[in-house]
Amino acid sequence: MAQQLSTLLLIITSLLASNIPGRSSTQAQKLSAVPVDLQIPLAPTPVKADGKFHLFYELHITNFRSRSLELTRVEVVGDNEASPLASYRNAELTSRLARPGATDIADKRIIDGGMRAVMFLQITVEREADLPRSLHHRLFFKPEDPKLDSAERVVDGARVIVQRPKPLVLNPPLRGDRWLATDALANDSTHRRTLLVVNGNARIAQRFAIDWSRIGADGQAFHGDPSKNANWYPYGAEVLAVANAVVVDVKDGIPENDPTADKKAVPITIEAVPGKYSILDLGDRHFAFYAHLQPNSFRVKVGDKVRRGQALALLGNSGNADAPHLHFHITNGNSPLGAEGVPYVFTSFEVLGVIDSLKVLVNGEGWKPSPGATVDKRRFELPTRYAVINFP
Repeated sequence: MAQQLSTLLLIITSLLASNIPGRSSTQAQKLSAVPVDLQIPLAPTPVKADGKFHLFYELHITNFRSRSLELTRVEVVGDNEASPLASYRNAELTSRLARPGATDIADKRIIDGGMRAVMFLQITVEREADLPRSLHHRLFFKPEDPKLDSAERVVDGARVIVQRPKPLVLNPPLRGDRWLATDALANDSTHRRTLLVVNGNARIAQRFAIDWSRIGADGQAFHGDPSKNANWYPYGAEVLAVANAVVVDVKDGIPENDPTADKKAVPITIEAVPGKYSILDLGDRHFAFYAHLQPNSFRVKVGDKVRRGQALALLGNSGNADAPHLHFHITNGNSPLGAEGVPYVFTSFEVLGVIDSLKVLVNGEGWKPSPGATVDKRRFELPTRYAVINFP
């Protein structure tokens, strides 16, 4: 017993000694020359769109000192340290920055003490083989006193692994021709940049969301009186299950809006934003969210098992919607806006063309494919913003 106790004490002494400062084999601790905290809330995951591979993710930059810092440049570094994948400065840098909670900022690159900037990043490569295995971010800050020191101060952020799971392949949520992917995949879309704090956590549930409207054969978004929802071409379309799934949430009873009115049918709160909606559990922590549905049109209830392509409800104009459309996205949790948006692709679709902006529909110009334009068939991709789509 004495020998066992002696051996145990020796082991404990060795473990304690290994944790004494200066005697550890790990890298020595060192205060950062520029006290900023760099965080990437959700690791980048590639999604294929327009024949290319895209990484959409955010870099949170928090100033941990009392004085302001001026961000002058950001480099995104992949596997090749010598050649950055991207470099942003001046107006290009500013366009990718948001300042949550801060208003009337003359220059978003100046981060006051204790404040945060969020940088919205999109890295695009031509081939899947070109996707980096990991990324890190090199930030350059203006020197405090350029007269004494003209060199920019540099901070190298920790690497983040690029996630490479098998793509989530879905059937389309609608069927038929001339569906318009408004506010879809783009680094500056409203969905992409809607950062909400829900239940104490900041999330971007709509990172890969699409609002699906529709263009009629006449090239218009509606016919007749636009104040009537039934006169809009997408209204009343069947909304379909994108996969075999279980219905885990349904909300009904919110009235529809008048598309021409300035005021919504109900006050827009966090609960009313989606209007009438449904959530499907696709398995493996994937949840499909359908919003702005038509009241009293549900064909399923919570607990129902649905099959791929099965009709769930009808497209409507409830909640925070200006006109009839389907809002669709995938998250990693059973929450409309309190989970992270994750990428997905559709089995197949055809691209008829891309409109310049929604103005051609709002001002009555209308849209039709260019003469001689050919249909572009796509498989296992996500449509980009303003693409006009045919679904099987």
